[in-house]
Amino acid sequence: MPHYSVKQVNEKLLGDKPRVHWDKMVWNRLNVPKHRFICWLAVQSKLQTTDKLAKIGISQSASCLICGLDDETHQHHFFQCQYSKQIIIAVHQWIGFSIHGNLLVRKAGQSKASKFRKQVYFAAVGAAVYLIWRCRNTSFWDNSIPT
Repeated sequence: MPHYSVKQVNEKLLGDKPRVHWDKMVWNRLNVPKHRFICWLAVQSKLQTTDKLAKIGISQSASCLICGLDDETHQHHFFQCQYSKQIIIAVHQWIGFSIHGNLLVRKAGQSKASKFRKQVYFAAVGAAVYLIWRCRNTSFWDNSIPT
């Protein structure tokens, strides 16, 4: 009788997919489901920022809804906006990692910290991404920026 393996069938159906570096952050067991979903969209640059909405004619302005200094791209919104920078710096100081920029998830995953400490860090970053996006939506719908 042949040996049946779910893994083999799955690989046969889906083929070999390259591993992504952000999976442990997004699908971390300490993350709240709504944080996971927003992080999953954010790491793939699928959130509907104003620059995307302006390109398809939904928004009249592509400027950042929080700071107004630059176009609201994913890069600006999560790494260059002063509001976002303050949140990410606070998370780094709280957890004790000193990683900046786009490589923060990859570098944190490769660090020598314990597995639990990495999970806490990933959950904190996931919560920060969610709260930054929620702040952006609050500024869009309510015309106010939460502090």
